[in-house]
Amino acid sequence: MRMERPRYQDYLDELALGRAYGIFVDETGSPGLENTPPNLHPERKSWVAVVVSPEVMPEVLDQLPPALDELQELVGADEFHFTDIWSGRHQFKDVDLQVRLALFQFMAHIFATYRFPIIVQTFDPATLADFRSKIGGRLPDRLPPFDFTRQEDTALFILMIRLKLFMQGTPTYPDIKARVFIDEGYKSNGIAIKIPTFEDVFRDGLICFGQSSSILPIQLADFAAFTLNRVQLIGGKQQRTPLDNRILKILSSITFNYHNIATRIVSLSDIGPFFEARE
Repeated sequence: MRMERPRYQDYLDELALGRAYGIFVDETGSPGLENTPPNLHPERKSWVAVVVSPEVMPEVLDQLPPALDELQELVGADEFHFTDIWSGRHQFKDVDLQVRLALFQFMAHIFATYRFPIIVQTFDPATLADFRSKIGGRLPDRLPPFDFTRQEDTALFILMIRLKLFMQGTPTYPDIKARVFIDEGYKSNGIAIKIPTFEDVFRDGLICFGQSSSILPIQLADFAAFTLNRVQLIGGKQQRTPLDNRILKILSSITFNYHNIATRIVSLSDIGPFFEARE
């Protein structure tokens, strides 16, 4: 396992020609949030991956720039940052709520139309301790650059394993591999992690870190990560507001894009949490 300096434009050109899957990853959680619902650990960390097939990858890369041009013309923002859109902060400050909700409807429609698979991995301190206890000494404390005593590192590594299994189940395996891009933060823009044991599914065995302003489909992962977190937070409430119910209706259209988390059919008129309290 070693670090390499990748050639991102070459990788994007490859995706634009439909020669590889695109996998785009972002993180979510609500550290420091007051009044975290009891079904959620306040220190949980989730990584969320959106998988784009080679058949539609060229179209996605072709359509995102004009969509961002329209966003710029509509509200003056140059990226889809859905936490900011929801909160009306930063570039979305003073943007009318109905316009912001329309942006959620637009992206939910894109996900529902293309049916992008979404794969998730979450750990918090309690579930990480339980996981490490169950596997005994089979997972070391560290395997650079991963620190498996941290929920963030472990969740990302296990997500990569889930993605490997997903890719091995594709009809084109092992002929067509994936390019993996993760939003910068965990590692800086331009850094890549090479994992030789993933070379059968990821091109060159690389996991690349980049900026959503240049690797535009990372903004798809931003939406999927926001959706996961927001639905969990609203679903844990004792009472939900009309706005809570409005966004749940919008986001419900992509429920079945999520491949490895449980789904439930609920009534928005119900009182109380949709989910059981965390044990």
